[in-house]
Amino acid sequence: MEKIEKYNRKKLEKVITISKEIAITLISLFAGCGGSSLGYEMAGFLELLAIEWETHARKVFALNFPNVQLKNIDIGKLTGKQLLKLINKKRGELDVFDASPPCQGFSASDTRRDVNNEKNKLYFKTIDLINEVQPKVFCIENVLGMRRGKMIPVWNLITDAFNKLNYRVEFKVVKAEEYGVPQKRRRVIVIGVRNDIQKLFNIGDLFPKPSVTDISTMSVKAHFPDIIGYSPGQFEDRFIPSTEPMCTITKTMSAWVYEKDGMRRRPTTPELKVLSSFPESFQFIGSPNQQWARIGNAVPPNITKAIGEHIRENILTQEVLKHFSLTVNIEANETNEGLRIAA
Repeated sequence: MEKIEKYNRKKLEKVITISKEIAITLISLFAGCGGSSLGYEMAGFLELLAIEWETHARKVFALNFPNVQLKNIDIGKLTGKQLLKLINKKRGELDVFDASPPCQGFSASDTRRDVNNEKNKLYFKTIDLINEVQPKVFCIENVLGMRRGKMIPVWNLITDAFNKLNYRVEFKVVKAEEYGVPQKRRRVIVIGVRNDIQKLFNIGDLFPKPSVTDISTMSVKAHFPDIIGYSPGQFEDRFIPSTEPMCTITKTMSAWVYEKDGMRRRPTTPELKVLSSFPESFQFIGSPNQQWARIGNAVPPNITKAIGEHIRENILTQEVLKHFSLTVNIEANETNEGLRIAA
């Protein structure tokens, strides 16, 4: 953190110390209603651009992030140069590239899932864009099903594509309840750090350690004492005690909850928000089905908050950001020498 000392010139006495931090810049592709964006915002990131094609998701995003540039762009046709122009950055200058490519082609919830699903190609397109933009760090989220069964050949192609990048890349199956989300949600998270940063600063762990050790605090009962159990509904209609975290909330209105008096009902939007770690202040609009879909499709904010805080404290520290800020300033002032930031 850079400290700037301000003095009273007449008395030559220090009057105040101002802390000046370099903000971590972010873009989010397949941004949805803003679950990932909210987590990064809570971690102190500055979002420059969000891209989302679904109309209702964009409305919810715009309502909650009025100061973030939001675009409806066909990512399949997007180029890295176009992306950089939208955020007024050169190749290598963006700090964090976040993306949640469509999961329907990989999801185990889709009994018709197909290795040739057109939406699967968007994952490879995301990797291509990362290569073109060369962010310092990238983070991609998707469902666990992409590593299972008949999807394994596709997963092998994905890992090969990552290995060809100029990045140190690590994969992890993240358990949502270990990061402050009262839900049994499993997601494959991929984090990459550009090789020049890895070599210069000897970056350690890419993933944050779990912040929750007592999983009972993430149970449904811990948040809603009057609920005694729930049923996933969509895949298996069976009673599960509320002493456990909630089942994965999917985009379809499927889960049930049971109250003490025996009533079986659908969770309300406020309950779904809590169970997905959205704060009360986050606004959802539209029909109950639309609100449920937005929450079910969203990355729980507490997950990206934990990732964002880890990036800020252990990967893109102020030392790292200052190094590249200085390089950019040198490039701007000495263009005749053709200096460029590492990429």
